[in-house]
Amino acid sequence: MHKSIVLILVLFISPTFAQGSTVSSLKDFQWKNRILLLNIPENPDSTINELLKLAPQFAERNLIWFLFSNGTLETNFPGEVTDNFASNVRNKYLQGSGMQVILIGKDGGVKYRSNTFSAVEIFQRIDSMPMRRDEMQ
Repeated sequence: MHKSIVLILVLFISPTFAQGSTVSSLKDFQWKNRILLLNIPENPDSTINELLKLAPQFAERNLIWFLFSNGTLETNFPGEVTDNFASNVRNKYLQGSGMQVILIGKDGGVKYRSNTFSAVEIFQRIDSMPMRRDEMQ
């Protein structure tokens, strides 16, 4: 149910990717979307619920999130990801087993790393980026 609500919101608000699109790496998002990677090893439901409630704010900022938890992947991306997408992302960005939050800019660079999730902090970081300031004008 969570994923279907997110898919509807993302498809309505962010036409960057057509439904049915398939991505194989984060490079497929470069210059189109910002990416939020979350590794939540325990009890991801509250974080997923918060992400779902913030769907309009994520769409406004062209922000796609991928939440990894105990071998599962949740996302607001409306398309499909290839079989090796999750393992490639985990190997490149999410080393270790603890909670991790990583913000990747539209240019593909890592902009923020933390071991806690704060939507306010993420949005402040994004809104202070030069590209985002241009988007808001």
